[in-house]
Amino acid sequence: MESRKSQLVATIVSNLVLQLITAVCGFVLPPLIVETFGSSVNGMVSSITQFIAYLNLVEAGIGGAAIAALYLPLCENDHNALNGILSATKKFYNKSGILFTFLILCLAVLYPMFIGTQVDKLSAFLMVLILGVSGTAEFFLIGKYRVLLTADKKVYVISIVQSVSVIANTIVAVIAIKLGAGILFVKFLTGLVNLSRYFVLLFYVQKKYKWLDLNVEPNIEAVSQSKNVLVHQFAGLIVFNSPIIILTIFCSLKDVSVYSVYSLVFYAISMLLNAFSNGMQSFFGESLVKDDIEKSRKFFIRYKIFFTVAECWFYSMTYMLIMPFMSIYTKNMSDANYMQPNLAILFIVVGLLNNVRLPETQLISAAGHFKKTQNRAIIELCINLFFAITCTIIFGFVGVLFGAIASGLYRCTDMVIYSCKNILKTNVLNSVITVLLILIMYGIVIYGASFFRFECIDYFDWIKIALLYGVVFALPIIISFLFVRRKI
Repeated sequence: MESRKSQLVATIVSNLVLQLITAVCGFVLPPLIVETFGSSVNGMVSSITQFIAYLNLVEAGIGGAAIAALYLPLCENDHNALNGILSATKKFYNKSGILFTFLILCLAVLYPMFIGTQVDKLSAFLMVLILGVSGTAEFFLIGKYRVLLTADKKVYVISIVQSVSVIANTIVAVIAIKLGAGILFVKFLTGLVNLSRYFVLLFYVQKKYKWLDLNVEPNIEAVSQSKNVLVHQFAGLIVFNSPIIILTIFCSLKDVSVYSVYSLVFYAISMLLNAFSNGMQSFFGESLVKDDIEKSRKFFIRYKIFFTVAECWFYSMTYMLIMPFMSIYTKNMSDANYMQPNLAILFIVVGLLNNVRLPETQLISAAGHFKKTQNRAIIELCINLFFAITCTIIFGFVGVLFGAIASGLYRCTDMVIYSCKNILKTNVLNSVITVLLILIMYGIVIYGASFFRFECIDYFDWIKIALLYGVVFALPIIISFLFVRRKI
């Protein structure tokens, strides 16, 4: 039996490795695609991916509700209860998979109408079908098993399999492009690689959980909060994925390409931070179902401080290094203006607001407070759409980020207050002061470092400068832990 500590370490390390691999590999393909096929094709792939992300809403919150329902029977080792919940999960995923497939076909027909003559309509039609295959497989093959692994603190298994898949995916794509393959064939090959990881996970689950029986009577009541989870998923999907959709409608595919390149950088940072939060929900859930509020409170405080320091370190580094990196990364992308300092700063603000609340997000999900907080998610959605659309019309494609800033300010504040008052039963002011102290320390260090700017000619220069800044920005980490360790 794995200890709780070893599971926690395995979860964080495997997630961090996955996100590092995803980040590195994620930067390889866009320049190749832009140089080989053009910015319009890169924009098309990005916008189709976002449209498909919206279609995943047909999952209808089943995963989140099922994970929350599995904590107690997993703690009690109640196989009958587990099978009942997972049987219901399978039933709902199959229904959602059928609907998802139908919607993919509809998108394949409708999407070419949105892009006019910027890209060949037949290519756009086929690209939707190819990119939609992995989503279909997720519903029918592995969704129910992913739920079990997540609830059982086995996220590291998913991360390891996905890490290998990402590396293989990138290698296959690069080789195919270098050999002169078309973009459709490249995405078809990478789709096959993605499918292979589902079968690996399926094999692991069958070997690990021999008691698993998904043909028993489904416990529909156990996943009754799925509709409330859906509200959160819908709001989150709109908030985090609407920019590219809005840009596709109100701007050009070249604008989408510029936005997506910057988004790639900041998505990688968010994913690295997610390495410290993915899988944490199950650890919080275990403490909460055991009704050990004091243990939950101490664990959360330590985790929150650790996460906030990590976030500030990442975004401080980003502030100093983003534009030197973009000057090197986009030097061969000449059909659009990729040097946008103002866009980078807006992305940093959005990233800070979106990620500082991740610990609270995990805690609220672990507590199963989906229904109690769904109205807050709807308010966030409305704020985001209003400001994003309005500001895009007024200011151009940078305007989409004003919507994210406005909604992020509201939701970040709301989630901190809610989790402190309604779950941890602790003082909100303590949490706010701790975060502000960390932000102030990093603000001072950034201000000092800003007087020392270095020019980068190539990636080697950039790496040397990154290492230098990394050491400088590590000082607040040491100070924070020395101060906070004694306080806790």
